Amino acid sequence: MSGRKFKVVENNKKNFTKNEIAERKKLQEQASGGLDELQKSAPRHLNPIARYEYERVWEGLSTLPVKNLDRATLELYCTWYSLYREAEKDVNENGIFMTASYMNESEDSNGNCQRELVNYIDKSKKNPAVGVMNDASSNLIRCASNLGLNVDSRMRIHVPQKEEKKQTLKDMFG
Repeated sequence: MSGRKFKVVENNKKNFTKNEIAERKKLQEQASGGLDELQKSAPRHLNPIARYEYERVWEGLSTLPVKNLDRATLELYCTWYSLYREAEKDVNENGIFMTASYMNESEDSNGNCQRELVNYIDKSKKNPAVGVMNDASSNLIRCASNLGLNVDSRMRIHVPQKEEKKQTLKDMFG
């Protein structure tokens, strides 16, 4: 088992003996038994967006084997979600590319100097919020996978048990 991730008995494809199955089930129970449940209320140090996400996600997590030890991962998920939302707001307000400006000076017919601030979109520089969105989305996906918040990770946790039909000699040889 060294070097490989431990899989719950129900998800493991290896053929175990009855003793090995009993031993592994005992290990699984010890790993999650006696641990405190995940707290329902969001920690106060999270900002309002992250607190809302914590409480929204908590409901679904209560059905998964997520315990209070996993709270740091959940807090990271909520924080990255909040950063993503803030960066998304910035991109919606300011666009994908940076706005640059320069002062245009011209003389009018009386010889007076006129200055005008000219804004233009510099398509050679992207808005830094786009990079924040990219980083936040990859970290969100990683945290979500660790917590069981996406379909793939839930499928790894909850694989339905197959009914094993015993094969007879007639089934095997016709």
